Amino acid sequence: MMTTPTLLTTIRTLALVLAILLASSGLPRLAAQTLPVVMTVGCVETGGRGGFTLIRATEPTAIEERVPDQPPPDASLGNQTLTLVGTLDEFGVPAHVGHKVWAKGLLNPGEPVPLLNLTSITHLSPSCE
Repeated sequence: MMTTPTLLTTIRTLALVLAILLASSGLPRLAAQTLPVVMTVGCVETGGRGGFTLIRATEPTAIEERVPDQPPPDASLGNQTLTLVGTLDEFGVPAHVGHKVWAKGLLNPGEPVPLLNLTSITHLSPSCE
């Protein structure tokens, strides 16, 4: 077991080495990835392993306004598929299965299906027409 003076010396040495590496760019810099906040209209469907998918979704569009206008119940659908992720039970997503919804969230362009980290879901119509 290390004594307190030995442990302090080791910590100081490691801090010095880390400072030198950072100063000399010896460690790779991580770039922050910004995920856009988007909105889309689609139909909620149950997915594999208890998850949920938004099918027939419109192309996700970035939210530019603080409070965008809600689409009408007869809003057009699209041909996109998005996997819904996040705290889905808190948003009541299971109650929207088979319904047309307006969904907002952070878009992560994953493969093979983009992920929508849900921040809001609004019921538009009880059917996906």
